[in-house]
Amino acid sequence: MLITRILETLHGHAAVLAAAALAHPAILLRKGAPLSWRTRLAVALTVAMVVVAFASGLVVYPAYVDRVRVQLFLQSRTAGLLFETKEHLAYCVTALTLGSGVAAWFAPRDSRDLRQVAAVGFGAAALLCLAAVGLGTFVAGVHGFGGVR
Repeated sequence: MLITRILETLHGHAAVLAAAALAHPAILLRKGAPLSWRTRLAVALTVAMVVVAFASGLVVYPAYVDRVRVQLFLQSRTAGLLFETKEHLAYCVTALTLGSGVAAWFAPRDSRDLRQVAAVGFGAAALLCLAAVGLGTFVAGVHGFGGVR
């Protein structure tokens, strides 16, 4: 149980860091300039951070289903539905991030528009990630692995 609570906390922190990291490539790519090595590094690290946050959620998910989900819905149907919404937002964030990362990384040198679209994708992912983090924080405040809070 303690390990699960630690993993839950690490997942939440990774998600907060991912939300912050997603804004960086959105800003760097907004003008559509060809990628420097620094911009490539920022894109790669941001994609990695989002994947770590998502993967850590997948690791915690079976324990959530076994120990928390039913109790969460019994305590607050709204909180349960918000958590389900958070899961869908996290999937969208991951898909947008991976797509934007590929578009930015592999865009032809003369494809300014594609890099700008990638910037919009990273920006949208940042906003969705903030929403997911907010929902996750709210739900964890209602009922987490430690029980009712």
